[in-house]
Amino acid sequence: MANEHNPIAVRINYLQDQWIEHRQKKPKARLLRWMVAPSDVPLVNGFYKLESSTHGKIEETLVVMLTDFESPDSFSYQLSNDWLHMYQLEQEKYPELAWEDYEELRNEFDQLDASDTPSADAFLTKMLKSFKEYEGKPTIMFVGVNPRKVISHQEMNDWCLKILEDLPPAVGLVLTDHKGKGYHDGLLNHSKTREFSQTLVLKDQDMKGACDALMTRGNPKDPQVMFRKCMVEMGNAASKNNKKEVNHWGQKALDVTQASGEKAFWISAHLVYAGFLFGFKDSARIHQLLDKAIKIGSANNDKSLSGITLQVYSYKGAYHSICGENQKSLDCFMKQAHLAVKKEEAALAIGAYKNAILVASQHRMNDRLAEIVPEGFEYGYKLEEDLLKSTEFGYIAKQYIEIPLPQQRYSVAEVDEKMQTLFGEEWKKHVQSSNTLTAAEPVLG
Repeated sequence: MANEHNPIAVRINYLQDQWIEHRQKKPKARLLRWMVAPSDVPLVNGFYKLESSTHGKIEETLVVMLTDFESPDSFSYQLSNDWLHMYQLEQEKYPELAWEDYEELRNEFDQLDASDTPSADAFLTKMLKSFKEYEGKPTIMFVGVNPRKVISHQEMNDWCLKILEDLPPAVGLVLTDHKGKGYHDGLLNHSKTREFSQTLVLKDQDMKGACDALMTRGNPKDPQVMFRKCMVEMGNAASKNNKKEVNHWGQKALDVTQASGEKAFWISAHLVYAGFLFGFKDSARIHQLLDKAIKIGSANNDKSLSGITLQVYSYKGAYHSICGENQKSLDCFMKQAHLAVKKEEAALAIGAYKNAILVASQHRMNDRLAEIVPEGFEYGYKLEEDLLKSTEFGYIAKQYIEIPLPQQRYSVAEVDEKMQTLFGEEWKKHVQSSNTLTAAEPVLG
């Protein structure tokens, strides 16, 4: 991150300097909070990622966990599980790692009852104390509690307060909070934490400006740079509801990418341009762009274009859904699924089946649902497990075991066992996030 010309790197370096400066003011603080604008949260996450690696700049060790906060009763157990799993993965990459207590702690954890909250809390503090001794630095080790999902901030604060009482002084917590919300005000102002808490207020970092600057870096005559400039300007125009400017920069994007001679690049420009028009519901122009993209990708039977061309059907299906044209939406996704199966694009096929099932389910097309669910499930069920883990196959499997089907080749128990192997014991909860249509991002060259 030493690239002084990279606007994102410059901002992360600023965060590092702010951390160091604030820590000098209150070195014994062990409950830290970043107070940031919501738009700057990705920047703080970048800081966490960098400082959790070997390329960090701050003196303290920072280990950031993304464990979902679903309940104060289960969080210690889940956090411990994720911590041990993360160490195992690191040890596989770096066999020289030597946390002597790891095997003993792993065995102890395996004997824990997930519903025994006091024992899970005690295990977590014991594990963190052991890891701190293994880490061996004289500075405080900070655990970044940075859940991807938080059911209740108040309950999370209560959990933090309890754990802090049990942790040794050499182990602390760091949290991320939003300006104007103050989710963790009560925790940091509590009589039990006020003495050792500290808030790092981050001034607005203009992340949009940084991203725009990063996207448009390079030779202004380079087609890639020119196209990224068009994307930035289309985004700016769309945010101002300026359709005329979107069309101006969209056409320029088409011209630039066509002149490059790279067909995948040209197709991507059609997708991006059409995507920016979704908010204006310019149906005629949108379908014209998407149909042209399919025509370009289908010419001369160029197999290298099959992936990007198949993605166009996702856009068409999604747009039909936006317009309330549910039958057309379903037909688009099924056409995409069948073409993807034919062209052996398995991940795209799974995504298309999932989208088709979602449309049919949301609009009570029960007859179609009874056809599509087993078709999509039986196609995906025989694919390699490593591939399935990176798809939304879990959503299809959940539908397969929950909706009434005339015939089922696989039993509920058999399906559940395989899904637990792929996605964990609580796989059904995790697939709830799949309840939205998804369209793959276009390849930008």
